[in-house]
Amino acid sequence: MLPIIRLKKQMLKNLKFSITFLFTLLFGNVLCAAPLKTLSLDFTRELTENDTTEHIAGTLHYDVKTARVVVEVKEPLKQIMIVKGKVLEIYYPDQKQAFRFISEGRIPLPFVESIIQATQAEYGLTAIGYSLEKHEVIDDKVLYTHWKPPEKSKDTLGVVILGMRDDQLISAEIKSPSGYIIGRSRYQHHKKIGINYIPMMVTSSTYNEESEVLQNEQIVYSNPQVNAETPNPILNFTIPKSVEVKEIKW
Repeated sequence: MLPIIRLKKQMLKNLKFSITFLFTLLFGNVLCAAPLKTLSLDFTRELTENDTTEHIAGTLHYDVKTARVVVEVKEPLKQIMIVKGKVLEIYYPDQKQAFRFISEGRIPLPFVESIIQATQAEYGLTAIGYSLEKHEVIDDKVLYTHWKPPEKSKDTLGVVILGMRDDQLISAEIKSPSGYIIGRSRYQHHKKIGINYIPMMVTSSTYNEESEVLQNEQIVYSNPQVNAETPNPILNFTIPKSVEVKEIKW
């Protein structure tokens, strides 16, 4: 069976909040002052889960106006992923196979969230109803801000703690509604693009209620291309009409 994307039910259950938080930010409209129109980045991704490590390499493309993400995966096999709203389409050009996932909520997609998040005002938290609860400065260098979810979502969302140094996001900790940590991320090797500092390396871990690691992930980005005069035509890619698309709801 073709390796499409990790959609294991148990992982989705454990990461319900992190998916809501991290991936809603993909499609936020509140960008920083410098207008980001298009963004392309090469990436490598290493994901370890259940003692198995998966390596993926490719290029991601993001169009702000259309809120459209296109990911070209080149290794370990060629595939094109298109995300907009609640729909994820995956096309395997060599096999001429295609899938369409329709979700009740925003589509969880690796590779992209940390990049788009870094371009959001207040990292997208206020846009989805979060409010600043408190802040603290450690060692006169790192500012930690604690964000609480909106009252109506306290049963499904938990506290988020962001770490900032020199106007750069360096860490994020995500808690479940009951208070245990379900995700930690570190953001490193920032590069200034426009007025935004974009992390070129992101390492993340997710956990269950017993604080056991569910998965570890490292993504390295390179070759950023911003607001190209001629946008990459891949941003307008559609699955060929001659290919049958298998539709899956989840």
